[in-house]
Amino acid sequence: MSYRLLFTLVLAGCLTLTLQARQIAETYFPFFPKDSAGIFSLSETVSKSVEASYVMTSKINSSHKKHFNAIKENASEEVADLVKYTVLLDEVVDPFLQKTLRRLQASNPEAKNCRLVVTRSYVDNAFATGDGTIFINAGLVHTLKNEDQVAFVIAHELAHNILDHVQKNLSNYLGSLYDKDLQAEYNKIIKNGYNKNKRIKALLMKVSVNNLYHQRHQESAADSMAFYMIMSAGFNPAEGYNALKIFDNTSSLGYGIFEKQASFFACKESWQSSPVEKSSGSIFNVKKEVDTSDSLKSHPDCKARMAAIRRLLLRAGHDTTQHITTSPDNSFLKVTRAAGYESIQAMFDYEYFDRSLYSSLCELQFEPQSPYLRSMAILSLLQLKSYLQRHRYSEVVSNISDYNPQELNKFLEFLNALNLSDFKALKESFDKLYPGTASKEEFPLIAAFAGAHIAGYSPGANSLAAEYKKMYPSGRFTGLLQQLNYIKTKKK
Repeated sequence: MSYRLLFTLVLAGCLTLTLQARQIAETYFPFFPKDSAGIFSLSETVSKSVEASYVMTSKINSSHKKHFNAIKENASEEVADLVKYTVLLDEVVDPFLQKTLRRLQASNPEAKNCRLVVTRSYVDNAFATGDGTIFINAGLVHTLKNEDQVAFVIAHELAHNILDHVQKNLSNYLGSLYDKDLQAEYNKIIKNGYNKNKRIKALLMKVSVNNLYHQRHQESAADSMAFYMIMSAGFNPAEGYNALKIFDNTSSLGYGIFEKQASFFACKESWQSSPVEKSSGSIFNVKKEVDTSDSLKSHPDCKARMAAIRRLLLRAGHDTTQHITTSPDNSFLKVTRAAGYESIQAMFDYEYFDRSLYSSLCELQFEPQSPYLRSMAILSLLQLKSYLQRHRYSEVVSNISDYNPQELNKFLEFLNALNLSDFKALKESFDKLYPGTASKEEFPLIAAFAGAHIAGYSPGANSLAAEYKKMYPSGRFTGLLQQLNYIKTKKK
């Protein structure tokens, strides 16, 4: 192959990637249900399915019946709420994952009755509920590189269902309820009548439903079955190795936002001054916040699982003497971008405004023309200023954590150093970095309002709020306008 031809092919690939990134940036806005009837119906269906899957087998002692029923009820309620409030029924991510599931089912009939639910959650996780339903978060999809990796994740969760791991975990858990230590704790609660019911319930739920879904010693079995499932469906089994590699490296990712967007952070020049030393006896020497969110990084050692996949590859006749490389899939870029947008929207909707701002700034480096990312950054700034103004800033800005990438901790330090007077300068710096254009689309319009509000330009903010209310009377940001007193609450 000539160098000229090689250069042409590379250039064509780059142009395709750029065009696809631009296409998703210009056309995709996060899912917003117009009609909740279908979602409530799905919620009820999955909830009943999960409830029906909890069966008192002979392995479960009849004396455990009360505890068994409490867990079953709790699981049913949790799943119903999860579907009701987080399900993603968009036109990009969900259809793609459902197509991958159908391809797996066509070659693996033992999974034919399984169901896939995609959620908007930003946590990089997936899990099975034991009834044949599997959940995959948009935050996880965003980290993947191709459909083969998606297939491995789906197959892994299908394997948990096929191997009946949830029911086995439930039996083991109920058997452990009567060990001596737990009995002693239970008797202690009974003797001390204060807040008895609440404490007993907390004791019974020490192992949450989510923890029942995955026991660490079962992950290798699910990986092994997933390996053969994706291979039988024509997917590349080596991508199981690469998916695990991604999960292992997720927490250490850095985006270089301080170097690449220096002018934005320069608006608060004093924030990197030496922190005040706290004495060890100070009541303000608070322990760092710990992120307990379950994610695929929290599963057993990814490197050990990667080694197991490599052994399976050798057994199946694959050459692993060279580094296993990820096959790029440019067509998959649209799915990962959409999943990333959904994750950021979920952060914002759940009032993690520090995370939604950070993630928007990170992604803007790759999609500087994205009207959605620009809008979310401005809206996140608006909400941060609003909470600081109401002396509730600590509710929406996290402490630094050992579980965070170093760059995120540095960003949180920056946010914690802000004063109300800084936000106008931040907005002006952001506008210079990422100039927007006037638009009647919902996100750019509400972002224009947010910018006017941050800048203290009341006439402009009032005008834009009125325009938004007229164009989107049932829009997703009517609650925000109401919170900021641009929409008066109707008296009952």
